Amino acid sequence: MYDHILIPTDGSAETEQAVSHALGLARTYDATVHALSVIDESEQSAVPAADAREQLRSAAETVGRRATAEIAETAAELDLDVHRELRHGTPYEEILGYVENQNIDLVAMGTHGRAGVGPNLGSTTLRVIRNVEVPALTVRFREGEDVDAASHYEIYDDVLVATDGSDGSAVAAEQGIDIAEMYGATLHVIYVLDTNTYVFEDVPKSIIGLLKESGTNSLEELAELARERGVDVETDFRRGRPSQKVLEYADQNDVDLLTLGAHGRTSEVHLGSTTERVIRTSERPTLSVR
Repeated sequence: MYDHILIPTDGSAETEQAVSHALGLARTYDATVHALSVIDESEQSAVPAADAREQLRSAAETVGRRATAEIAETAAELDLDVHRELRHGTPYEEILGYVENQNIDLVAMGTHGRAGVGPNLGSTTLRVIRNVEVPALTVRFREGEDVDAASHYEIYDDVLVATDGSDGSAVAAEQGIDIAEMYGATLHVIYVLDTNTYVFEDVPKSIIGLLKESGTNSLEELAELARERGVDVETDFRRGRPSQKVLEYADQNDVDLLTLGAHGRTSEVHLGSTTERVIRTSERPTLSVR
């Protein structure tokens, strides 16, 4: 499923766990690893003195080369093919360009980079996941978590797929099922009836019944697809705000990976609001799929 996995890195500790997860997936799928570091030219242009700009550029290049070399070294230990590249420009633009030009199947990024961890997504990560045309794996930095890539080969014991019955969520579900099969993991499938969109006192019972039936059918269809591939499946139907219920389920069931469609029923272009809310707040690796 994944032949070429891109790992953008700025060499910060905040990106190490994303690197580890990406290398684990690369080992599982025998994918080629692409390690990319982008020197942000906007940071250098803000420095007026030419000598200082050159020193800043040289230091950034050293960090970038070291970061990509570390990824390459670990990938080689896992018997994986690897490509390294250092670029200059606007990070998210260079990442998106690399994805398109190198036939990348998956991008793996930390939710935050060198600027540090906070409640909001890093600007580069946010721009990439909003615009990239391939699946994007985002991993939040967790203090004290093991970052040894080799130990992540069988990390996914429980994979969660969130579905809303849309074509986008069906594509995401296919990837979640494949990952669960490859790792021998249990697949969890959840459908959340959005009570924010459908205010029940204002909606006829017949419509509510149809919505419930649609959700139940979506769960059964995905469960059957998984069982046909020998994957153990658990399903759940909940009502409430989708992002909250998905994260609640993930915490209650100690899920290792969340998988969602980048677009839901209401959007074919922009990153879906539920998916973005989950990525922004999830403490667990999240795969968004277009």
